[in-house]
Amino acid sequence: MNTSKLTEIAILVSLAVVLEVIFTGIAAFFPILEMPYGGRVSLSMLPLFIIVYRHGLKDGIIAGVTYSLLNLLLDAKLWHWASLFLDYIFAFGVIGLGALVFQFMDKNKSSFVVMVVIGVLLRFVFHYISGVVIFDFILGFTPEEFANPWWYSFLYNIYYIGPSMILVIITGLLMFERLEKANILEA
Repeated sequence: MNTSKLTEIAILVSLAVVLEVIFTGIAAFFPILEMPYGGRVSLSMLPLFIIVYRHGLKDGIIAGVTYSLLNLLLDAKLWHWASLFLDYIFAFGVIGLGALVFQFMDKNKSSFVVMVVIGVLLRFVFHYISGVVIFDFILGFTPEEFANPWWYSFLYNIYYIGPSMILVIITGLLMFERLEKANILEA
């Protein structure tokens, strides 16, 4: 990895962390945006998807894992040792797999949207598994009114990941043309 690419990725990962901190502050005023056991509506994935779009799979995975560890240091919501992997390292690392779309599509607005959907859905899968395995089977956190832990984990995680994905897509599309004209999306 050359110095300029490493610097760019570091700046974008730092921007993702800053966006997460900003949205944590916003959630303090609007608690509906934050979930009680972790997770909030946020725009922090957008810089990570810019890395994936520009530099591909490997750098996207590295950036996602780096962000996850920084997020863990700031957020510190580990409920079980498996949370480190399921809710942080794997959940954000798989965002880089969104780059697989570029084997089938040219880089454009449509492929950006598909990349985001793939990356976010893969992230959702790890949070979903964590919700069932850690929060129900190990810790027993599933509320009594939800007899099915699979359904509870789905609802809990889709509540913040779904709006986050929509926010990333809309903001990304609004920025796309400007970034493309400035050759920022070219690697």
